[in-house]
Amino acid sequence: MLINIKLLKAAAIAVSKEETRYYLNGVCLQADEKNGVIFVATDGHRLLAFRQSETYEGEALNVIIPNDIIAAIKLNKKIDDGELTRDGDKWTLEYSCFSVYFKMIGGDFPDWRRFVPSECDGKPAAFNPKYYGDFEKVAKILERTGSCIQISYNGEGPSLIGFGDDVDGFGVIMPYRTRINELNKPDWAK
Repeated sequence: MLINIKLLKAAAIAVSKEETRYYLNGVCLQADEKNGVIFVATDGHRLLAFRQSETYEGEALNVIIPNDIIAAIKLNKKIDDGELTRDGDKWTLEYSCFSVYFKMIGGDFPDWRRFVPSECDGKPAAFNPKYYGDFEKVAKILERTGSCIQISYNGEGPSLIGFGDDVDGFGVIMPYRTRINELNKPDWAK
């Protein structure tokens, strides 16, 4: 099956590095005829999900591609698609002039859809500033340089991140659980 390498790399930005949650140490590729091919990754603090534009015809798949395999992929302007094939429990990812062999990560990827808010209330929140930089990396991989990301704030609930109307995907970021005071211009700046 053809997969979009840029979407795979973009989703990998949110992969967990925590060894005890090994099933989050890769990008989950979910494919079925209804939803097509979806790439999703989360570390519990942020989530990235992208859908490939091509339709998918074939057996339903749910495979976690290890992050060390994805990290070894070097993007360039000529790489868009790769071929993912399976032989028993062994998988092959071919892209450009390279072939990478791996076994998928065992375990069940969480039901990520339940972490995606249906609507956002617009209330302010506090976030880890490192995550803003990570979303900038996603925009760069998706060749969205020069454009901004959109954040739909949601108070103490998860907030949605958008990368532009032409990107079939989104991010979710969890806020710090702390009391947020409304920011006002300080007297000394008036």
